[in-house]
Amino acid sequence: MTDDGRPSTVEALSPAMPVDQVSSWTAQIRSMAIEWEEIAERQTRALLADWNEAMSEMRLLHDRLVSAGLWLSGPSDFLDIIGLARHENTHSRMLAWLLRPTARHGLGSGLVRRLMEHCIGELELEPVAVREVAFSVWRNGREADLVVWGRGFTLIIENKVDAQEQDAQCDDLYENFKHEIAPLFIFLTPGGRQPLTATKREAHRAFTALSWPMVRVMLEAALNESRLATALADAGDVVRNYLRTLKEKFG
Repeated sequence: MTDDGRPSTVEALSPAMPVDQVSSWTAQIRSMAIEWEEIAERQTRALLADWNEAMSEMRLLHDRLVSAGLWLSGPSDFLDIIGLARHENTHSRMLAWLLRPTARHGLGSGLVRRLMEHCIGELELEPVAVREVAFSVWRNGREADLVVWGRGFTLIIENKVDAQEQDAQCDDLYENFKHEIAPLFIFLTPGGRQPLTATKREAHRAFTALSWPMVRVMLEAALNESRLATALADAGDVVRNYLRTLKEKFG
């Protein structure tokens, strides 16, 4: 009974719903629920069977593609394969090879010229004569990663990949090489930042920042303009594979 004297919904319906009818409906509902569960279970089993069949076909197709060499993954550059794609000395050695004009890459002095122009602007058209390229040059207990001696210039490159600068490193490098013929100092890093250890005014002015992506652009340009590099397919492949390393690791 409600507050206003009217019968509640349950009170109103109960006299019109015999117990037998309610029990019958309850039994029918339970039967329908059981039948629905059986239908759902059969559908699930059928669906799982279809999925299993589809997955088996996909695995078979995958195995065929892998077996045929059509499904590829992992690194495609040699340095990444052997775990040296960010090894600083390895990149310095590669640069030493690329800067040596008589090496079997066919670039001549193309990369040296571009590094020099990055430091001092466009050069005259006369050949850039490289006399010697040296990796790991020690003076007064301080190492220069790369030194290129040429006719009328000296190129000193400090290469940083993941290592930090040592105390007073660039100041010391400047002092050790400032009396070379027309010294050009390059500080090479993944992002092209300025050296933190070139604190003296002369050293700070002497160092030119360079990024590895910029080296990649220079190397690509030197490769594209070299007819000999195109003819030397094996050496050209080495350069192109190294370019892939630079692109994937440094951008």
